[in-house]
Amino acid sequence: AVVSTQSGHYGRGEDMNMQGGMLSHHFKTQGTPVMIGGGVKAHTIIGVRYDDVTGDTQFLILDPHYTGSEDLTTILKEGWCGWKNLKFWDKTAHYNMCLPQRPTQI
Repeated sequence: AVVSTQSGHYGRGEDMNMQGGMLSHHFKTQGTPVMIGGGVKAHTIIGVRYDDVTGDTQFLILDPHYTGSEDLTTILKEGWCGWKNLKFWDKTAHYNMCLPQRPTQI
């Protein structure tokens, strides 16, 4: 099966805050996880909180590098999955995003 995607390249991690509106729209219309990586480790964005008045954005990040047991308490407590603010992104690293699109017909 072919999966359609949209992609984006962002030159600096500090530019991630400007992606809140786009990511909010993606999750409302597509609902698919967003893979992101580039100059540093890869992550998966599984949700976003976006304030369209202030532009503040928080990212619900799932770290695919976790290899421990399926203990939700550990995963959350140690930050393998959780809400992250703009400080989470390396300000000088570049990032690429892959936004899978749901099929329009099956």
